[in-house]
Amino acid sequence: MTIGSVASAETLAGQLGITVQVTAAFPGAARFADTVEVGLRRNPNRAQLLVSRALGKHIPVPVGEVLAASHALGSVVRSTLGGQTPLIVGFAETATGLGHGVAAVCSADGGPAPYLHTTRRPAPHSARLVRFSEEHSHATDQTLAVADDADLRSGRPLVLVDDEITTGKTAVNAIGAIQAIWPRDVYVLASLIDCRDDDRRAAVAQSVRALGAQVISVSLLNGRVLLPTDAVEAVCGFVESRPAVTTKPRSADPSPARWLSVALPEIVPPTAAGGWGGDQERAATAAMSLAAASLPVARDSRTLVLGDEELMYLPQLIALALGDQVRTSTTSRTPAIAVDQPGYPLRTALTFPSTQDGRRPVYAYNVAASDHSDPGNAPGFDHIVLVTDAERGPRTEPLVAELAANARRDVHVITLHPSPSGDVRAAR
Repeated sequence: MTIGSVASAETLAGQLGITVQVTAAFPGAARFADTVEVGLRRNPNRAQLLVSRALGKHIPVPVGEVLAASHALGSVVRSTLGGQTPLIVGFAETATGLGHGVAAVCSADGGPAPYLHTTRRPAPHSARLVRFSEEHSHATDQTLAVADDADLRSGRPLVLVDDEITTGKTAVNAIGAIQAIWPRDVYVLASLIDCRDDDRRAAVAQSVRALGAQVISVSLLNGRVLLPTDAVEAVCGFVESRPAVTTKPRSADPSPARWLSVALPEIVPPTAAGGWGGDQERAATAAMSLAAASLPVARDSRTLVLGDEELMYLPQLIALALGDQVRTSTTSRTPAIAVDQPGYPLRTALTFPSTQDGRRPVYAYNVAASDHSDPGNAPGFDHIVLVTDAERGPRTEPLVAELAANARRDVHVITLHPSPSGDVRAAR
């Protein structure tokens, strides 16, 4: 079932000769075919950035659509494994929320399967670190920080979840690192879109067979990326002709910011880097519903719930508790090109230091409103809810200031921290 190209000659990517053809992987996935858009990276290794409106990362989208896509992918995985409950591993940072959504419906009975994701955050000293490379990325290091390896030792099928598979090299690197310590017979590669051709799929399968395992691939969409031989050079030339990032000017009269301290239940971590299961899923859903109830914001598309890099899923649960049309997205370390031009997916970008270390640059795409009469993915928001586990202080203030300069009415900052009480406290 061919859907067609998502970058024509009239688009910015099309003008540089970059085209992606999309096909539904199965008839029921056709409803997701128009969720893929083509952006441009600031990266010497890869020219294109496939931007998904089903992911909740670079484009603020209704949380109901984000979870519908991840649950649909999880259902395909569950059907493929036919009665086996797998272990799910999501790739940081882009697919941490996607992996959560897949895991939530992936056990043999349709409930939560055990889940963890790779991380680029500092790991606990007690964790066992398993490292591998994401070669094309702006940040190549990926780490599994394993505190308890019981699920990994079980030998159950292991599902690697990513938003996009282009070559499969990252997956092979991950499988090699895992198989050397916790061998098993079956791996599944699960993605929103798989852009490998038949030769690349065969090469990945052969590489995994050489490691002593079988690999199965499932996706909602299949894609074919068509690039000119000089695509990276052409994009680099385009980058050099533009400012570093299109950043909206700060408002002279910023919106007020309200800070909320939310204590997580004792068993719920902010992210699943150390592991996640059914108990965490249920407790997190209840706690985020309680936090959402305290927010005086619109329960529709006028509100954006913004996560903080790898922290994607708990913000999605807050957005869902507010209403399935509430929008969600996440800050990103991906350096992409923002152009406020109709037909281009990344219309605006805010830039600020990371809330994790205060040094490296981080971006929030399409959070600021477009200046164009056709705003596309950046309509602007009355209310912005930032969800972070970084303490209030010098590392969070630059981001909050950017949000306050762009929210039409107010900003709410939810700071997550561990506590057995699970209470919610307001702070000025």
